[in-house]
Amino acid sequence: MESAFSRLAPFVREYIYEKKWTALRRIQEAAIAEILDGDRHLIIAAGTASGKTEACFFPVVSLLCEMKPRSVGALYISPLKALINDQAERLAPLMERAELPLWRWHGDVSGSHKKRLLENPSGILQISPESLEALLLRCPERVRSLFRDLFFVIIDEVHVFMGSDRGSQILCQLARIEEAALCRPRRIGLSATLGDYTQALEWIALGSGRNRRGESPGGIASNTALVWDEGDRDGRRVSILLDHFTRSRDEGRAFWETLYRQVRGRRCIIFTNSRLEAEDAIASLREISAARRGEDRFFVHHGSVAASLRAEAERELRESPGPLTAAATASLEMGIDIGSLDRVAQIGPPLSVSAFVQRLGRSGRLRGKPEIYFSSLEEGRGKALGLPWDLVKTIAVVELYIKDKWIEQGFQDSLPYSLLVHQTLGILISLGEHSPAALARRVLALPPFTRIGEEDFRALLDYLIAADIIERTPEANLIAGLASEQFTGHYSFYSVFAGDSEYRVLAGGHEIGRVNYLPPEGSSIMLGGRCWQVESLRRREREITVSPGEAGSARVWRGGGAELHPVVARRMRRVLCESERYPYLSERARIRLGEARETAKKLGLGEKIFIPGGAVPAEDIPRAGAGRGKAAEGLFSFTIFPWLGSRGMRTLFLLLQNRDYRKTLGIRFLSRENDFCAGLVSSLPPPLFQEKLREIVRALPSALPLANSGEIPLNGKFDLYLPPDLLKKQYTFNMLDPQELREALG
Repeated sequence: MESAFSRLAPFVREYIYEKKWTALRRIQEAAIAEILDGDRHLIIAAGTASGKTEACFFPVVSLLCEMKPRSVGALYISPLKALINDQAERLAPLMERAELPLWRWHGDVSGSHKKRLLENPSGILQISPESLEALLLRCPERVRSLFRDLFFVIIDEVHVFMGSDRGSQILCQLARIEEAALCRPRRIGLSATLGDYTQALEWIALGSGRNRRGESPGGIASNTALVWDEGDRDGRRVSILLDHFTRSRDEGRAFWETLYRQVRGRRCIIFTNSRLEAEDAIASLREISAARRGEDRFFVHHGSVAASLRAEAERELRESPGPLTAAATASLEMGIDIGSLDRVAQIGPPLSVSAFVQRLGRSGRLRGKPEIYFSSLEEGRGKALGLPWDLVKTIAVVELYIKDKWIEQGFQDSLPYSLLVHQTLGILISLGEHSPAALARRVLALPPFTRIGEEDFRALLDYLIAADIIERTPEANLIAGLASEQFTGHYSFYSVFAGDSEYRVLAGGHEIGRVNYLPPEGSSIMLGGRCWQVESLRRREREITVSPGEAGSARVWRGGGAELHPVVARRMRRVLCESERYPYLSERARIRLGEARETAKKLGLGEKIFIPGGAVPAEDIPRAGAGRGKAAEGLFSFTIFPWLGSRGMRTLFLLLQNRDYRKTLGIRFLSRENDFCAGLVSSLPPPLFQEKLREIVRALPSALPLANSGEIPLNGKFDLYLPPDLLKKQYTFNMLDPQELREALG
């Protein structure tokens, strides 16, 4: 039988010889065979540094040299400019041997480079979703010549896109390209972090009719295939240490001293859940290192740090020998080549199991044993019944992956009305005038909008016409309106995710980064791991001038949360209520978990979700509540622990805040303790309250009655341009889950 290696193009084999690889990896052999022999869309799933890129590009480049496309032959879509640059550098020697051009297209690429591609479309184009949107809008007349022989679409870090507006934007873009260029490319998704391969296969094929012939016995569409490393989740040893500190003056200092010892003398990335935490980490570690006369080998990497400083951090991680430490948000989770790390650290609990897996995979490439150090600095015992929620969540996340091999589902149906606004305007701008019927046919045929009916689309068009965002021509056709030019004419229109309003920070005339608010003159801010004093503000130009300053207390960014999956919430309950010992806990963490378990046992958290707090006199009800009762007797305080995910908890809170339901449930006061529990004062004792709440939830036809149109947050970038009814429908469908609440209440 012919080997996978022997079937590759000669120049690919020579490339492998020069790399002195003795054999192809199992994942590479399987992917090469599938790409060369098959005609299906494909998911390649394997751990970080497992050779996924080569598994994809070796056979793709071999085939492109045979096919000799008259246009771009392969389109590579990446979530990050840095990843595009990294992959371009990595693939350049191979592409030179193949005599195939490798084109990059993003905001930092010169106009002359882009012009050469437009004049001579060929080879492989590497691009981000935002730049691809710009290309489709600015050069609609070039789409046919650019992509008429497009054979492959490669989507890197596919798990990042699934279930997001950004991923849905890609599906729209591919459908628009296929329609305009009359091409039917194969799609290949790459990922190190997938929980449900079936859903990934379903997502990668959405909107593509390529070679679809029903479903296979396993329920997977026959036009898709999966190549994955079966040993990836089971074969690697993992070294984990989980530490815990209580937020106090003494323990706060110990927290940073211990973190310093964990990274000292090593090559490390410290992952944080917010930009502020990354800045604080590097500033604190620099201070400790300076006091000990240590070398300054500390870097910060996140979206608000200047591109040049991020590039410096990446270069140092990749090329510089010796110990160094970088603090980063998700910006270094992706597959950017940063060389070999001794260890990664995580401050606070991972936002998700998926994030944990991504971050864990960044270390241990040489020794084959990833190392991760967790540390939390948490509020004391007076908050939310005194339970260490960060510690419990971290354990739950680790156990779900290490023991259960479970990762969150990344793909679900939604009603993306915000994206609908974006794509409707994009089509009118790029393709020009449409009749209402023709526009509806074109837009609603895009894969993300199959659940949206013509009636809703008409309501959206009427709303946009009334706002002059879309205009009617004398012939009753539709065009982009004058009011739309204020945002469609700006580069920010190309992205579909809402970003912070940013201000450039300049030191000595050079940009050192960006912040998302205007600090007062004379105040201090942290940026790039250093402290700066604000000298002047130029509001119209959105610029802040700073000079080096002494450590200040200004906070620049607020930490961002993430959606909590109900499986993680339920595992947290199990962590609190079981007796299993976890060998990766430090002594501090072990003692704190033991105390928390004693508290949980006393409260009965394993058997009930309503925890009584005793009768409460009316005069003790906070004035922020729904008002005082007339008598002290007959009022009860309790805490509800429903162990719900974010969608279920939102549903519960909206229900408890509803005026009619508050009356039925006798609610006098409601407070949200944290993401996991709520405090209540009611005239009903907990058993009766629970029964009435269960009856309300069972009778609830949908979540729509719970949402007040005037109070719905504008989460989507284009939510501002939605009529109230559609905004309400989008929010209730995408952000609430009454079924999850029903199941929790029984």
